[in-house]
Amino acid sequence: MANRSYEPEVVVEDITKLTEKEWKEYRYQGIGGSDTAAVFGISPWKTARDLYEEKVSGKGTESEEDGWVAKEIGKRLEELVVQIFMKKTGLKPYAVRKMFRHPLYPFMLANVDFFVEINGEIYIIECKTSFSFHMEEWEDNGIPRHYELQGRHYMAVTNVKGVIFLCLHGNNENTFIMRSMVRDVDLEEELIEQEDWFWNHCVRERRPPEYTEPIQLVLRSIRERLGVKDSKVVELPQELSGCVTEYLDLKKRKLELDRQSKEMEGLMKRAYAPVQEALQGAEKGVLVLGDVRYQAGYTKRVTTSINKEGMEAMGILYPDICREYAKTNVSRSFYIKREKAG
Repeated sequence: MANRSYEPEVVVEDITKLTEKEWKEYRYQGIGGSDTAAVFGISPWKTARDLYEEKVSGKGTESEEDGWVAKEIGKRLEELVVQIFMKKTGLKPYAVRKMFRHPLYPFMLANVDFFVEINGEIYIIECKTSFSFHMEEWEDNGIPRHYELQGRHYMAVTNVKGVIFLCLHGNNENTFIMRSMVRDVDLEEELIEQEDWFWNHCVRERRPPEYTEPIQLVLRSIRERLGVKDSKVVELPQELSGCVTEYLDLKKRKLELDRQSKEMEGLMKRAYAPVQEALQGAEKGVLVLGDVRYQAGYTKRVTTSINKEGMEAMGILYPDICREYAKTNVSRSFYIKREKAG
């Protein structure tokens, strides 16, 4: 049974007085609430290996730096989110800009958005912002799993009864989301056990965790962690032979499926050619057969771009503007190929 008779330790009295660099240095000394999903391998943004590298090296990942705009938007909207909550509930949250630490598990850190008192009990207020394509995560009175873990981490550190999540969905007050979650000691013990393993087994003993996340997140992690060194050649270990041959076999199968797909696309185009001709230049046509109505037509997409010739002319006519706004990107595609040795 978890010990519930404790007060959180205060690591920093006022985090608003810290520089960004100082704040990150404190964060690298333990596991924060927003780190918890990565510890469990379910973060949408980073892998457990990414988090491990951050804690060991004291440096953030490239993707973390790229996401600063979204974080800044969320930070600036916190006060608005709380104002909407106050208007809807009559409750008065208050900010405590401290960084807390669990007295029994000192690797567990927390700095929360706001607190609020409800019927004599203290709750954490956690502010979120979202967009329409994230809405399904909140449906059916749900809480996104990565936010749930964050909330349970905060409750464990601060020893409070519950968390209230406030999510400003888009810019409409009527779609404002409120979800509450109370403390669950059994789930909390599992969370502490996992975080303890990550910190003491992985970070302190320098044992990087294995990748368990979705493959696109894993590949991005590998690229950001290792980069690509031009002209460098290494000898790969023999035990990777199975991976190499499997990749080449799958590539061969994909080529056959691609060929079949292109053949199918050709048949589809041959089928709709008479329909396209029957439109006689109209944007849309309608065919009604009994109680079924078919539509055929064109979907209009407009994009603006500068072709190669235009870019070259711009470089001659407006070289300063071209240098300021033109960006050269270097992209790399991964490959495995088979050839005769020797």
